[in-house]
Amino acid sequence: MSDVSAGGDGARTGGDRPAASAGDGLPAVPPGVVADAVEALPARLRRRLDEVVAAARSWSVTRTPDGFTVTVDDQTAVHLTASVSGPDDVRCSCLLAPRCLHRAAVLSLATVANVDAPATGVEGAAADVVGAAADVVGAAAEVEAAAEPVVEATGDVVGEPERAAATALWRAGAAILAAGIPGSGAVPQATLLRAAHHARAVRLPRAASAAVRTVEHVRAAHREDPTFRLADLVADVRELLLVSHGLRCGVPNRGTARRDYRLAGNQRLYGLCCEPVVTASGYAGAVTHLVDPTGRLWQVASVTPGDVRLAALKVDTPVAVGETRLTHRELGNAGLRTTDLRASADGRISTGRAVRAVRADGAAWNEAPLDTLWRQPLRDQLVRYHAALDLPVAERPAGHDLLFVDGYLAGPVRDGVLVAAGGARLVGTAPHDAPELPYVDNLRLLAAATGAPVRLLGRPAGRGRVALVAAGADWLPGRHVDLGVDRLRRADLPPATAGPSEPMFAADPVEAPPLHLLSRRLERGVEGGRAAVQGDPGDAERLRAAALPTAAGLVERLDAVGHVERDAFGRSAAASDDRLADAWLAAAVYLVAAERAAELDAWAVA
Repeated sequence: MSDVSAGGDGARTGGDRPAASAGDGLPAVPPGVVADAVEALPARLRRRLDEVVAAARSWSVTRTPDGFTVTVDDQTAVHLTASVSGPDDVRCSCLLAPRCLHRAAVLSLATVANVDAPATGVEGAAADVVGAAADVVGAAAEVEAAAEPVVEATGDVVGEPERAAATALWRAGAAILAAGIPGSGAVPQATLLRAAHHARAVRLPRAASAAVRTVEHVRAAHREDPTFRLADLVADVRELLLVSHGLRCGVPNRGTARRDYRLAGNQRLYGLCCEPVVTASGYAGAVTHLVDPTGRLWQVASVTPGDVRLAALKVDTPVAVGETRLTHRELGNAGLRTTDLRASADGRISTGRAVRAVRADGAAWNEAPLDTLWRQPLRDQLVRYHAALDLPVAERPAGHDLLFVDGYLAGPVRDGVLVAAGGARLVGTAPHDAPELPYVDNLRLLAAATGAPVRLLGRPAGRGRVALVAAGADWLPGRHVDLGVDRLRRADLPPATAGPSEPMFAADPVEAPPLHLLSRRLERGVEGGRAAVQGDPGDAERLRAAALPTAAGLVERLDAVGHVERDAFGRSAAASDDRLADAWLAAAVYLVAAERAAELDAWAVA
């Protein structure tokens, strides 16, 4: 997923621009450059680095014709070129340079460059749109390489260089886990970035990307960034340790370095729906979902840096696929005939000039091939969704997170609309509550159509909850209604009916197992380090009483490795980071599997 470095306005307009705080306007920096700068410091300076990094957040950044200048004081400044690719692109004016704290601190604040993105040969753009719970998150602009081919590591044998790189990643990740957020300063971060740099050099992009994301989350926590989420850091630490552990054991889980757009032949595509995209990372736009005659899902996306207002505008912005100039709203109701279609293996369609496509008729949701999507059992759809979550983001198939639900509207609830689907009870919620998008207003109107049959498209949002993206029915205007794009009117609703004849609520909700007793330990470990892993000694017995003996054993194991031995003077004895990482990873893997099983059980009787 590509990062867009701040300071782009200055790059377009040229000349100086108003100063910003350090870290806000710096170019992205390769992880190896950051690691080199920190490792070059003498030991006495390295101990002071975290203190200087905290002070560096107040240093001003000025855009200059040839790059950026970070002003430390009246006599000292750090200069960076517009695009940093090596150590010579970052210079400090102090006498200790290049082995100085100023240079290392500035590099420790800069965004870590996306090592998987191509630097040249840009032909088009697409976007990752990742559904999780009620939000469409993690979407960012992807670039398509026209001049430089993608080279992937292949083979089922993990070589010694790969094992060595994976071992370095494991040790650096275990050290971050043992120290927690407060103890993971610039030096541990640089160690992890060095390991990520080596992993990328031997073509282990999945593990390297997890390492870079972990560093970015830790930095966000240190600067008290409001977008920081502990759950994201926990997920990336789990990914880092799981993939590096597998590589050490000979599992060739290398990942994909960059999405490759290749010829997909002649395709007949039917518009399914379109939706606005708004991400916590500062991207916005629109994505249109399409279906081919076999039922495979495809995507066309336009995502750029922006906010919810941009998302509301993008749905009516033309998107170029071949010779067509349909807006996302129009494409979601129409179709395409393509030749020389270029798309990634996961179904993202290129908007490059080489694609040839013309407009074609669309299909209603109750017509082939769209109708087949709603004939899949809901449990099978959820299993497919969970299986896709185990893949790297760039390898998840388009539409992997979409749920297709047939049912009846059963009235309003506090945060959405109640849906009766095959005797089960589901709650449809709004993916976004921003007033610029009509999700909330449309759900309120749908909730008033009690008893009306409806087809719904959404994303899993927890136990028995679906974040609704679109709705289709004979009584709705047009082929369907995109709930984040179209605005319903009261005149569009049918008269209220008695609803379905079968029982609306087939079973009582399943009580959630007390897995929070384990999950909170994992979160505390990432947040506070080894000393924070331990919890209430009675938790293990509570889990056994809930018929979760494996979880109880994992809790006891975490408590054991989290215990800090001290000598007669109260000093902590050396403890094994490997043992802590092993116990934490085992608990994290079990927790994901247990939570998925509990969610499937809850959906079955929702």
